[in-house]
Amino acid sequence: MKFRWAGLVSVVVLALITGGSGVSTAGPAAPNTAVALTLPAPTGPYSVGVTDWHLIDYSRADPWHPEQRRELMVQVWYPATVDQESPPAPWMPPGGRQAQESYLAGLGVPEGSWTLAPSHSHLDPPAVDDHGRFPILLNSPGMTDTTGWSTAQAEDLASHGYVVVAIDHTYEAFSVHFPDGREIRSEVPLDSPQEVLRDVLVPNRVADARFVLDQLTGSEHDLPPGLADALDVSKIGMFGHSLGGSTTAQAMHDDARILAGVDLDGPVLGSVADDGLDRPLLMPAGGNSPWFGQPGWEPVWANNTGLKLPLQVAGTEHMSFSDQQAILPQLVAAGLLPGETAARAVGSIDPYRSIDLQRDYMRAFFDAVFGRSGPGIAETLMSLARPEVLPRP
Repeated sequence: MKFRWAGLVSVVVLALITGGSGVSTAGPAAPNTAVALTLPAPTGPYSVGVTDWHLIDYSRADPWHPEQRRELMVQVWYPATVDQESPPAPWMPPGGRQAQESYLAGLGVPEGSWTLAPSHSHLDPPAVDDHGRFPILLNSPGMTDTTGWSTAQAEDLASHGYVVVAIDHTYEAFSVHFPDGREIRSEVPLDSPQEVLRDVLVPNRVADARFVLDQLTGSEHDLPPGLADALDVSKIGMFGHSLGGSTTAQAMHDDARILAGVDLDGPVLGSVADDGLDRPLLMPAGGNSPWFGQPGWEPVWANNTGLKLPLQVAGTEHMSFSDQQAILPQLVAAGLLPGETAARAVGSIDPYRSIDLQRDYMRAFFDAVFGRSGPGIAETLMSLARPEVLPRP
């Protein structure tokens, strides 16, 4: 399937970062008091910690600047022992907040009319102890997105006993901030053709993911107290939205350590489409997804031996599978964003219903893969029986 990212999906998907989608920037006037946008609370029994992790791959040149070594910022959510008197961490890291400002400005939301409330996580507390080890879930954001745009998913998984490790893909993410004060902006055009996505971006993202896995499974970690000992390196999964979903499928193909994946409405790009997988892949798609039912999204690949589960969530759109599902409806309710503009991005589904569905299906899938629930994977997902979630015929 030949496409250009900037022309294929809904106009609002193009506005992921730059707002250069043709959506009018004329909007309602800013209120006197900024609206505090909130995240839905995680549903699990554990308190959640979050930490930033700075990594340098000295063995690899940066593909955008070969004179440099590849350098990454990683955000990690984990079950934690939290002093409830300590303040919660910010919802997004600085680069994520900058990306959010640019995205909403492109949709016409007045500058200064909103602010992000804190997250439900706490910064750098010790990991819980005496609870065994927890599976690791890598996360790759959407194209030019940053970590923090899937906080609702990450916090909920961590509250149920997972360690979620999200990767800022430097020079592609909108903005990455390093501990020494450097800020690195994206050098990747949103209208990059399919060949660039398939042959440059996805392989580089996969290399980032494999390097992060090497660090997680190594003997030295610069992580909060107890977290390294809480990692179950025998149980590794991955999930990602949009191009992050594409990355998830290809990373599973390239690295057998990744035992299961979730592709949240991303095209299938690369050799995985021809070679298939021998491990399970869950594929939730938006209600109007351009690739659902297209090559790569059929239930069976010719050479696939692993379980492949394409699903379609009625009433959702492409950006429903990120924190925009929580953010945009709140702006509509505050009179800061037209309802039809939000609907093009996150659909007509009740936003909290959408978030609950995503959380339920992702957690049930990974629980079944890692032996945390009784029945098999397909049986577990069928038992959820949510009417909005339709299997690929």
